[in-house]
Amino acid sequence: MGVIINIDEALKLRSEYNILREPLNDMIRNYQEAWERENPIDMIYNRGSINKFQETYVSSIGFEHAFAETNDFAIGPIFNTAEGFSATYRTRTFQGAFIITQQVLEDQELGRVKDDATRFIKRWHGDIVEYAMAALSSGFGEEVVWGNVQDGKSKLKLQSADTTDGTLDGVKNPLFFNKHTIVKRDGMSDTDIQNAYQSNKFYANININGPDPNRISGLADVINQVITYMENLRDDNNKYAGVMGAKTIVCANNPQLKAAIETALSMDMFKQGESLQINAAYKRATLKTTPYLNDIPQCANGQGFFIVDKSYNSENHGLELTERLALTLDVVWQKRPAGVVYDGRQRFDINVATWRGIAYVFLGTPAGSSGKWNDPATFTQITPAEAVVRPVSIVGTVTTTTE
Repeated sequence: MGVIINIDEALKLRSEYNILREPLNDMIRNYQEAWERENPIDMIYNRGSINKFQETYVSSIGFEHAFAETNDFAIGPIFNTAEGFSATYRTRTFQGAFIITQQVLEDQELGRVKDDATRFIKRWHGDIVEYAMAALSSGFGEEVVWGNVQDGKSKLKLQSADTTDGTLDGVKNPLFFNKHTIVKRDGMSDTDIQNAYQSNKFYANININGPDPNRISGLADVINQVITYMENLRDDNNKYAGVMGAKTIVCANNPQLKAAIETALSMDMFKQGESLQINAAYKRATLKTTPYLNDIPQCANGQGFFIVDKSYNSENHGLELTERLALTLDVVWQKRPAGVVYDGRQRFDINVATWRGIAYVFLGTPAGSSGKWNDPATFTQITPAEAVVRPVSIVGTVTTTTE
């Protein structure tokens, strides 16, 4: 993403600022680079850019077929394609500033200035991450508000490109939903669209904190089922979409959930009586965690996680942090109050066209009311396969006596 620092020409002549300028600007750039090397956003989102106010991406429903058998000396048919669902990418403008007072400049308090600048840059990037997670939470059908009235608030509601009825101009579906549609082509009925519903929102009635000895093997089976479901997804033309890239599981930094998923992915076998059974989830995905997901209801208390195929998203306009203008700090002299202002500005937003490269899994049974993100009617239930660890139970007793 980078950072651009523009220093007012008049300010360069001020000797007291020049003493602070180079070490301060180097620190800001180094801190920016540290965020870019390890950022929770990159666990879920791809990064992109646009050079205009907005850009519309339109999927192609492709060809129904590309060839057909022909007779000798016959002319091969010409197949036509058509446009599919569309999504418009936009960016928003975000601004903020901090000031180095004249007194600090006069006293040349470099340590104090660097501390303030560090906190500002850290909070700027922290805000971007919090915004990105709030946007992710808004993909479940409910509007999410980020920010506050005093400083400015953003209203977020992520939607996929597909529509409720499959028509190109219909009402958009939420990003996470169990009734995603294909494009309704000529001759297709509403029933055809309903029969082709697909999901990226699942739940499995598993309590990873409970006494059930099968909970880890059950979780492993759910992970394998959802990943396999993603691999079998169809595109807007009802052809296999090819969601075959490496999968990443992203969850909140919850100790119980983290331990359960790590175990489910790392064990190659589960014990079944006196024999062993292969773990179908073994190395099926890589686990990444971030504390920032603790702040959204879908992941709070370890109750849910995401499975992401970043390569598919990269190729098909999946979840993306789209940047129009990198963080720019205009450094200007201000008289009232006297001091140097670092005036920050950045243009970006969260955008998405396709839903197929990410899935959400809720552990337990969602119990929300209609219209809420955890409305059970918006989920697809995943039932773990028969337990591979069978507890021993007493079915009868025998009493013996001695003579």
